[in-house]
Amino acid sequence: MSTHTIPGELFLLLTDDAGRQDSTQYRRQALAAAAVAELALREKIALSEERAPKVRVLDAEPTGLPDLDHALGALPPLDGKPVKAVIARRSMDLTEVIGEGFVAEGVVSRKDGWFLTSWPAEDDSLERALRARLTAALTDPSVASLQDGILLEMLRALRIAHRILKDDLPDVGRRELDRRIQQLAIDHPAATAVRKIMDDMAAAMIATTAAAGAVGAGG
Repeated sequence: MSTHTIPGELFLLLTDDAGRQDSTQYRRQALAAAAVAELALREKIALSEERAPKVRVLDAEPTGLPDLDHALGALPPLDGKPVKAVIARRSMDLTEVIGEGFVAEGVVSRKDGWFLTSWPAEDDSLERALRARLTAALTDPSVASLQDGILLEMLRALRIAHRILKDDLPDVGRRELDRRIQQLAIDHPAATAVRKIMDDMAAAMIATTAAAGAVGAGG
């Protein structure tokens, strides 16, 4: 199923039971970055090894997975651009296609509001299985897949891994959790590029929060 892709699983982790984005304001960009990573794993695109990795389309033939094909279809006009710029494009917004995929599976429902669409949880069995898999990977690294590693690295780089997984690993503190994720040592160009992008997003998020706090204190 398309919803079992890296961006599909990340959607589950970054969406709360009420169907709103959870723990980060960058869900849309994170989903796009996850799609870029998976397309690189599938050798549909290549990522340069620069400080600001660039995307090169290698194979534009569809994968048959709606979320990945949405991203792949949006990439040709962006060929050669930095990944950070690519994932910021509205054409790379996968929220709708992933949400509708989960609606079709009965995992979530769709709720349209005046300004935003939310995706309230209906069946949490898929997310529970995902969390169990990630918990197993962090407990026994020998069972961790590349997909597990990339998902966990995205959460760590966004500085929300503990916030997302604290109930699954109640005896593991934030620093220890980050250490375990780093010890997975995921060595792949896609993981390296995603790590850089998520680090930039986390820095931007912290700067925005600090600026808002300064304004509040000044007011």
